[in-house]
Amino acid sequence: MAAQTRIYMVANAQGRAADGTELPSRLVRAHNASQALRHVAADTLAVAVASQDDLVRLTLAGVKVEAAGAEQEQTA
Repeated sequence: MAAQTRIYMVANAQGRAADGTELPSRLVRAHNASQALRHVAADTLAVAVASQDDLVRLTLAGVKVEAAGAEQEQTA
């Protein structure tokens, strides 16, 4: 017997783009919320180790280095 799925709404946590327009939400049929999030992330995000040039360019533009898991630890 196949496991049940639900339809999840995956929305951008920021809600609006810099110009004020609402960022679109997506509806995803999945077995759990993590699977739905991975599905959306797979075609909207990319991950790679930052090169030295990336680090220089982004830090000069004011981008801060974030620590993964830091928020979860603070709210737990």
